[in-house]
Amino acid sequence: MADQEGTFFQSDQVEGRSLRHTLLVRLLSYLKPYWLGLLGLLALMVGGAVLEVLPSQFTLQLINRFMATGSMRGTATLVAWFLGALVAAFAVQMTRFALLAWVGQRAMLDLRMELFTHLMRRSTHFFHRNPVGRLMTRVTSDVQNLNEMFSSGFVAIVGDALSLLAIVIWMFSKNAGLAVVALAIMPPLLFATEVFRRKAGEAFRETQGRYAAIQSYLQEQLSGVSLVQMNARETDSNAGFKQLNRSYLDAFLRTIFAYAVFFPVVEFITSATLAAIIYYGGIKLEMGTLTWGLLFAFVQLSGRFFRPIRELAERYNVMQTAMASSERIFVLLDNDDEIHEVPEPKPVNFEREIRFEKVSFAYDAGGRSVVNELSGAIPKGCRVAVVGHTGAGKSTLINLLMRFYDVGEGCITVDGADLRDLKLPALRSLFGLVLQDVFVFSGTLEDNIVLGRPRDAGRLASVLEQSQLKDLVGGLPLGLETQVGERGQKLSAGERQLLAFARMLYLEPGILLLDEATANIDSETEAKIQAVIEHVSHRLTTFTIAHRLSTIKEADEIWVMDQGRIIERGTHNTLMDLDGHYAKLVRLQFEEEEAA
Repeated sequence: MADQEGTFFQSDQVEGRSLRHTLLVRLLSYLKPYWLGLLGLLALMVGGAVLEVLPSQFTLQLINRFMATGSMRGTATLVAWFLGALVAAFAVQMTRFALLAWVGQRAMLDLRMELFTHLMRRSTHFFHRNPVGRLMTRVTSDVQNLNEMFSSGFVAIVGDALSLLAIVIWMFSKNAGLAVVALAIMPPLLFATEVFRRKAGEAFRETQGRYAAIQSYLQEQLSGVSLVQMNARETDSNAGFKQLNRSYLDAFLRTIFAYAVFFPVVEFITSATLAAIIYYGGIKLEMGTLTWGLLFAFVQLSGRFFRPIRELAERYNVMQTAMASSERIFVLLDNDDEIHEVPEPKPVNFEREIRFEKVSFAYDAGGRSVVNELSGAIPKGCRVAVVGHTGAGKSTLINLLMRFYDVGEGCITVDGADLRDLKLPALRSLFGLVLQDVFVFSGTLEDNIVLGRPRDAGRLASVLEQSQLKDLVGGLPLGLETQVGERGQKLSAGERQLLAFARMLYLEPGILLLDEATANIDSETEAKIQAVIEHVSHRLTTFTIAHRLSTIKEADEIWVMDQGRIIERGTHNTLMDLDGHYAKLVRLQFEEEEAA
């Protein structure tokens, strides 16, 4: 199913035998570290295949002895061997399942960790273009499907193949005629299986694609449930979900129809084969060339022979699911949409300035430029602010400084070194970023301030004081151990903003980046934040994207942007005296505040 929302979700289908073989080889590479376990599994499957035919051998001998003597005397040893074979088969099967689970889960752990690590290295652009719901599906459901393939698909098929081989060898060693009759099932069964594979495959792949669409839609609607409720869009949301569910149901019913035809056909063929064995055996009994014990053993063993064949549809289902999942997983793993580092990056050393040198940038190749030949400097220890209408390219500058995106033309330098030549983690740790929309993890207040760094009680106390959070924490029964809820829902917008400043201060960055940090909060919290900024900006380099122009009057330099260019620059007083674009923005905002 073609996907219009993402770039790497091109299809949920696995096309072509060569592709399936390639996927299998790549999947099996995750089992290489556990080759000893695989050898153990192979040995257990061989042992299980031998034990598969032993009960029939003992059945043959017991019945023949009874038919010859009319008594079960002297058969205690055979009965003991019979029961011993059953117990051994049980032990082998149990050990096999336990070892298979250990190997499969270890391999899936490795794959799941590789996927998560890979996702954490994708660029911001990647996440803008690909639905989070589908990314979650790759790491959870798709990996689980692969585990099902190892446990119920691939390994089970190998075990069944060995068992079938042992049964066929035993049958031909005892009576070639009965063996040929038993194996007459294969041509019609293979034909029915091929028809089923063709009919069910297309419907099954469509089902998988529509299931992924449901997950993506569900994740989006639940994430934005407050917006849905606020705008009374519940009916429309339900209608959209109903439509996706209906399309999934239609595809699923087509798959079920294929199964509904296949299973009765298989049952008919296997029953007909069993009847043929009994009929042929009856003729041979009359001729005296066959014993009752051998006929009974053949009937008994034919049930075990048909069992894996009847389960073929389920195996096929599991393998198809795994192939579709593996294709999507490996397309994701092959995605190269990340911010690349040079082979030998330079260390970050910020002593003088950060400079934009004729920087141009567009979010999409060949699209509209958001930044156009912009040049400017952020000297160490200075406060630089950027203002302009929405869409002027202000926030893009922060994305470029943090290397969430790389510049299209020109360069950004730190003390003369191009950002692209610097160590990426060290570069990003240079900045303390506070956004208008603060993301808060589930957990405690302390967890969200420290963010996994070593805990320093002295630094934490200082941070609470500087960020104006001390009073809030002191008023909470559990203090820093207070749970903030999912996405910080137990905190107000202003409290989340103060938390963001505390998080930034605990990092101890060299440069403070503020992106509309006081745009959507109350006046009291804004005053607190302004006090924090005023305190911090005297010892940190500050780069501010400003919405409320009253907050940047003390900036050392103000950049006025329009259409991705700096059209004015200077201090507040200088720009007001110029009576240009900045002065108009200030007067317009003042009038709006007066009207409010």
